[in-house]
Amino acid sequence: MAKAHYNFDIFDARAVREEQLNGTPYRYWHSHAIADIFARRLSGTVDVLDAGGRDGGTLNLLRNLGLRGTYTCLDRQPAVRVLDAPEFETEVVSSAFDEFRPKRRFDAVLFQSCLECVGDYREIAWVSGCLKPGGFAVVTLHCRNTRRLYHAYRKEGGTYPLDEMELEPAFARIGLKIVELMPLGGVTARLCQYIMNSGLAYYPQALLQQSAGRMFPRLRNADLIGHANRVLNPLTVRIDYVLRIRRIGHCLVLDPLAPFSSG
Repeated sequence: MAKAHYNFDIFDARAVREEQLNGTPYRYWHSHAIADIFARRLSGTVDVLDAGGRDGGTLNLLRNLGLRGTYTCLDRQPAVRVLDAPEFETEVVSSAFDEFRPKRRFDAVLFQSCLECVGDYREIAWVSGCLKPGGFAVVTLHCRNTRRLYHAYRKEGGTYPLDEMELEPAFARIGLKIVELMPLGGVTARLCQYIMNSGLAYYPQALLQQSAGRMFPRLRNADLIGHANRVLNPLTVRIDYVLRIRRIGHCLVLDPLAPFSSG
């Protein structure tokens, strides 16, 4: 099994979607990790499956990387509005994972913060068989001790996070091996994440909107949290570079266990 190690080079990734820079610390971490992996392993014309892609936002990352080809957004309840990307042939598939039947092979399959809702990984056993030679899957997944961080998420079904020692056997059962394993977040990111998810961070924004926002209409929709995160997220990375404890989750790169066979 690939040994888990922090890779702070991911924060040099330049193709991260702009809106992810304003997000929570965990989103900031895993967005950089995904951008870094895709930049290293994809080039030219590609076929990408965004499993659990919801709003289809990953397409913007692929375009930022200068890629082209096909993009498939798979979600039980996709919320894609417009996929305006002449570089890509796009498809939106409304389906549960266990009912999905791939129509093509892919260079990359992405599961971004969605496998916490999958109780049995046999629901995604199709992954190893739909990868091209050299194809890979990327997964971001919470650790088990994130219960206090994600109360609302757990109520919606996110009850199946895994710890490091559980990852290898879980994916081996469906024909995948871990070739890269990056911890995401640390004690500082976890603290900021807790404050964000507790709702405490929203009080200053609500106060501004209900006070100065009444006099200055432009302040009614001011995103104080997003601006604060622009400062806090890089700061948490620098502190966690030193501490490196209490990770929030992992980013995994997976290859098929068996060599690809055209037969």
